[in-house]
Amino acid sequence: MQKPTISAADLADIVLEAVNLLPGGFVIFGPDHEILLANAQNERDFPITNQGLRNGLTYREAAYNSVKDLVPDIDHESALQAADNIVSSLERGEHVELRTHVGTVMQVVELPLSFGGSVAVGADITSLRERERELKKMRKAADAASEAKSAFLANISHEIRTPLNGILGMTQLLASGNLTHEQRDQIETILDSGKTLMAILNDVLDLSKIEAGRFEISPIDNDLENLLRRLNKLWAPRAAEKGLTLDLDIDPAMVSFLRFDPIRVRQCISNLVSNAIKFTETGKITISAKALPLGNDIFEAHLSVSDTGLGMSAETLERLFTPFTQADASTSRQFGGTGLGLSISQKLARLMGGDITVTSELGRGSCFTLAFRAARGRYSEEAAKDEDADQTGGARWARGFVALLVDDHPLNRKVARLFLEPLGIEIVEAEHGGEAMRLMESRAFDIVLLDMHMPVMDGPEVLRRMRAEGSPYADIPVIVLTADSLGPDNARYDLMGANGYIQKPIDHRELTLEIGRVLEVRHGRSPMPREAADMKRA
Repeated sequence: MQKPTISAADLADIVLEAVNLLPGGFVIFGPDHEILLANAQNERDFPITNQGLRNGLTYREAAYNSVKDLVPDIDHESALQAADNIVSSLERGEHVELRTHVGTVMQVVELPLSFGGSVAVGADITSLRERERELKKMRKAADAASEAKSAFLANISHEIRTPLNGILGMTQLLASGNLTHEQRDQIETILDSGKTLMAILNDVLDLSKIEAGRFEISPIDNDLENLLRRLNKLWAPRAAEKGLTLDLDIDPAMVSFLRFDPIRVRQCISNLVSNAIKFTETGKITISAKALPLGNDIFEAHLSVSDTGLGMSAETLERLFTPFTQADASTSRQFGGTGLGLSISQKLARLMGGDITVTSELGRGSCFTLAFRAARGRYSEEAAKDEDADQTGGARWARGFVALLVDDHPLNRKVARLFLEPLGIEIVEAEHGGEAMRLMESRAFDIVLLDMHMPVMDGPEVLRRMRAEGSPYADIPVIVLTADSLGPDNARYDLMGANGYIQKPIDHRELTLEIGRVLEVRHGRSPMPREAADMKRA
């Protein structure tokens, strides 16, 4: 059977029918942008432009009329600029998004044809842009919820840390006195309980900070081997209480001085060792360390904690690093804990360019490995000397110094006063920043201990006024005392002009160390750089 012949006229009708069925606009222009063919969708979308072109207007003039019709309140110059941008972009072959006269958004591109004209094709992206707007609204709502959570955490942290500061502070002072064996045992129980509560609070806040993207890794040059030896010394008595041995196996070829965050590495390893002791009844625990060279003085440190404990099944391993999850429902009842430690440690490891992995067999123990990347560090004789030095130097520097203590809570001031007055430091108290500024006008101070959150005038405002150009107080060193929910933001305090920072609840030893560091730097006696102090804290 012979196929029907299609005439040129019929083909033109078929082409017109086809382009009219297209979901987007379609138009063919001649060399002077005269319309040779436009489908129905294009006529509906841009009637003013098409009418102008058919009436002999230039492309820009027709586009100008369309802009004025769509946005009646637009001024003449702005309409001209908009029309010029549309036409110039299309002539350059760029995609342009245009509002249409039927309320949709079309993405239009114009491409040249061989005879000197061009073809313009439009795609309806209205639903896509509406979805983007919905997502932006959802993101804005999520950000607002995150900010509300952060504000709540900041408030609840401040409220919890203030009484904890009193409990732990006064308990530390009691522990330093002459006690019977029974009294010392009771005091140590209070201290252990307070520190456990503090650890739980810190776990929750660390997780919140990581999830909010506000957690910072602060690498410094540090001796990794020395850090591990001190950790081993710290945890060995706890292991011995259960009849366990805690061994340390360090690769003799390991590069020891590396640039890493010692506080976070210590946090991760302490969590792994604590878990190993908790879940091991007999046998031993081994901390192993090595550093694999990756080239260009970059290393990948591998710190493993293996035990002869309970071990875990494959099913347990799958959910091990999920926040608030224990090995099984009975684990938290038998051993305690929030189920946050491993999750936080793994997130910290990933922030340090590594990970935490585990191998385990039920009934035959487990091996957790912390891996992180670190550059070769610079060996410091002074820092190495400081590692073994007395942490407070006997506080010989303290006598004769006068400190201005600024905190709105009397309990916090009482704790700090009881910590420092026995060292020979004279304490002058202020309840808020306004009172502190008045006191600085009437007498000289060697150092200011400054709370961040206070009525009348807060800590940041005090720092701003003290560090202002021409201020007579610009050279007085300031140590920030912070109970911020997401931990001290060191870089932020540095920018404010602080010389040091202590997180509440205040630790007696850490406060003494930080004041000594700042005052010694200030008065030129055995200067201790902040990096060295950070190494000590680690």
